[in-house]
Amino acid sequence: MSQVVDDIEEEDEDPVRMSGGRKDEEEMDITPMIDITFLLLIFFVVASKMDPTQTGRIPKAVAGQSVSAKDSAVIFIAPGGASGAIVTDVSGKEFSKDEELQIAEIVEYVTDELDRGKQQVMILGDEDVNVLEVTKIQKIIGDAFEDLDKTYIAVKEE
Repeated sequence: MSQVVDDIEEEDEDPVRMSGGRKDEEEMDITPMIDITFLLLIFFVVASKMDPTQTGRIPKAVAGQSVSAKDSAVIFIAPGGASGAIVTDVSGKEFSKDEELQIAEIVEYVTDELDRGKQQVMILGDEDVNVLEVTKIQKIIGDAFEDLDKTYIAVKEE
């Protein structure tokens, strides 16, 4: 028995080994996560349908800046049903329904108004006008008059 006690005492005399505590965790490699994110982003951009002919209503004006119609070349847009919007000038003269002819008439009208001293263009749309129609007129003006400082879009509320 003395042999067993000596063995136990010898074991107790060995230095106690302490664990080194928690080792610092290695940094996580997020490269695969970034790759997946970009792949998903590319997938959704390619798979989504961008339809410029989507219809929408012009939002109601909440607050805005007052713009004088006296200083603006005013173009009126009213809903025209399935045939498209009715686009008129300030005197009530309707522009052509033919797209190319309408572009030429709008450019000529705005040019004449700017030559008379008007400083900007105001597109006045009825609240039921399709947003696409307003955007189409805005694009015509933007393409034809790149040096034009301001174009305003107004919503006629009833």
